[in-house]
Amino acid sequence: MTVDNTILARMTTRPTAGAVEVPLTSTRALRLAVTRAADRSLGMTLTVAKVTEDLKPLDAMVALLPDEMSFVRLERGGGLVGLVALDVQLRAAANEMQTMGRVSTHKAADRPHTGTDMMLAAPLCDGVLSLLPQTTRGSDLDGWVDDVTLGDPFESLRAASLVMADADYRVMRVTVDLVPDARQGEMIIALPNHQTAAISTPEVMTDGTWNKRMHAAVSQAPATLQAVLHKMHLTLGYVDGLEVGHILPLSGATVGSVRLFAPDDVIVGKARLGQSAGMRAVRIQAPPEPELRDIPAPKPAEIVNAD
Repeated sequence: MTVDNTILARMTTRPTAGAVEVPLTSTRALRLAVTRAADRSLGMTLTVAKVTEDLKPLDAMVALLPDEMSFVRLERGGGLVGLVALDVQLRAAANEMQTMGRVSTHKAADRPHTGTDMMLAAPLCDGVLSLLPQTTRGSDLDGWVDDVTLGDPFESLRAASLVMADADYRVMRVTVDLVPDARQGEMIIALPNHQTAAISTPEVMTDGTWNKRMHAAVSQAPATLQAVLHKMHLTLGYVDGLEVGHILPLSGATVGSVRLFAPDDVIVGKARLGQSAGMRAVRIQAPPEPELRDIPAPKPAEIVNAD
């Protein structure tokens, strides 16, 4: 009698436990997105060396970012929600792949980005944003970048910080090996932490009242004026000899001689010296009406005969 070897093998083999499924972490999800995006969008092979993650409020997040990086808006539904940052090496490597077909082994010189630089780096950023919703499913980043698109570059980190919402941000920093042991680059993605309460984006004013609101906001800013009754020139020796009880003559000064100066020493108005609630005060006066004078008649020698 013959027995099928495959059946016999299954009967005699010790049963083994099923393969343990490795949970997908946010770090692993980001590694997959960045490497695949570089390959698919630019044909560039790179290795993710390190991924770090931070949860920071806006001010702490801005302090964490290097000023020398290039920053680009991240938008959802047309509104600003975050930013993506590229260092000069990763930005230059993306440019080199599209202009020379390879990444140089020499580090790029540090310089401000141009519009062309950011245009050539955009495919890499777009690729990461489009792949992250797929690679992050089941991880802590699931839903973090859904419907997020790339916007225009910021002029600087300060410009970005002034318009971003005051929220808690999840900051993912990716360090990549562009050329092993020779050249590294960095990408940073900062978006509101979707696992906390929803963050409202800054209000877009479309009701035509922007000018009024801007005026009202600026009007709340502090202003300093200096009231000057009289100015005089004195020698250092005379001033050094002044004592309590001495009288300084204010030649030509009256209670209506007060002038109001802005901090840059520009006169902004006139006032009259007085009191209010027992304290010295000045009453701002309206500017004098302009005086119109008759043009003097020309002298006979200045009259030209039209004939």
